Amino acid sequence: MINTPKHLAYILKVDLKEIESILKDVDKYYREKIIVKTDKFGKPKLDKKGNPKQRIINPSINRLKVIQKRIQKNILLKLHMPDYAYGAVKGRDNVSNAKKHQGKKYKFTTDLKDFFPSITNKEVYEMFVGEEFSHEVSSLLTKLTTYKGKIPQGAPTSSTLANLVFRKTGDILDVFSKENGLTFTSFVDDMTFSSPNDFKELVPNILDIITADFKISHKKTNYSRNPNITGLHPMNNHLKLPDSFMEKYRKRDEKTPEQKAGILRYKKKIEIVNYGKKASG
Repeated sequence: MINTPKHLAYILKVDLKEIESILKDVDKYYREKIIVKTDKFGKPKLDKKGNPKQRIINPSINRLKVIQKRIQKNILLKLHMPDYAYGAVKGRDNVSNAKKHQGKKYKFTTDLKDFFPSITNKEVYEMFVGEEFSHEVSSLLTKLTTYKGKIPQGAPTSSTLANLVFRKTGDILDVFSKENGLTFTSFVDDMTFSSPNDFKELVPNILDIITADFKISHKKTNYSRNPNITGLHPMNNHLKLPDSFMEKYRKRDEKTPEQKAGILRYKKKIEIVNYGKKASG
């Protein structure tokens, strides 16, 4: 793999001295951005005091962002990604993720709480070492892709890094699922399990595996027959668009031309997935 800092600099097409300079004053290469959390209808979520719920992200900027994009393209995307991973994986998306659970009567979904911030720089470093990068290179890559000891939300490398670190838990879940006749997929921090047969008694085992290293959002943890899986409802023989999307579709003429085009394009995509090229326009 990549064994020397000089080789890493060559792969990233950057001078090693620039990497060292950036890491000496890395704070100036991130900015803080406040995002207001919204519900499925686009309305702000409120806390107990009636104030909008917020989350803080730290997107990278300037040369660090450029270097992170090169790390993503030239290094991270060349590492093996498991078959069960559908989020932030080339050629896979929310639709193909939901499609995997179509025709399965019973479904269990859960969400990893504070997923990115919960992954430490130590875990990222260990992932790189496990991929046979030298300790020195692993250290540099970790410093270039983590911020304040964790994976920053908003950086080009973050979703793929999170997927790669999660493999340790994901692989255990995958083996457990196959041994018990379940279909398992992950979409970044969304976990879905399904089966033609009732598997409610296995849910505690699944949660034990996940919570050994991660926390879950109890509000987003459900065992049901027709949950929303990455924005779609997998039915017996088709994917159903949720009511929130159909409301947007009905009011599409109130949107901007770009938004309207996006709504129509997405609806068409689902129709083609469900019915093939004969789908109506």
